[in-house]
Amino acid sequence: MRARTAEPRQIFSVYLPTSLYQKLVDRAGRGRLNTFIMTVLERELAGEEEKLVNEYQECYANPRMIKEAKQWEKAGIESWVNYEKNKNQPTKVKWSKKLVNGRKVN
Repeated sequence: MRARTAEPRQIFSVYLPTSLYQKLVDRAGRGRLNTFIMTVLERELAGEEEKLVNEYQECYANPRMIKEAKQWEKAGIESWVNYEKNKNQPTKVKWSKKLVNGRKVN
């Protein structure tokens, strides 16, 4: 008995305008839409991953950017800690009086 080597498939349904569908059929050909769409998606996702890797490497090649990234990370962690600490407490709103045409208004 042969072992299955193919990757399991998932169903992916998309509703497209007729004009876009027709462009896909014209470009890929009838019966080849599945392969065409898979190829385009894989290329796009690989490009996004490569872009992220390049940006990450660029960031860590620059000491100023490393310092800034650490500051952002610290701010994010502190913000999350404060949120977790205060999430069950009611929010306090402080109203200030404003001046409109020289008069105090709530």
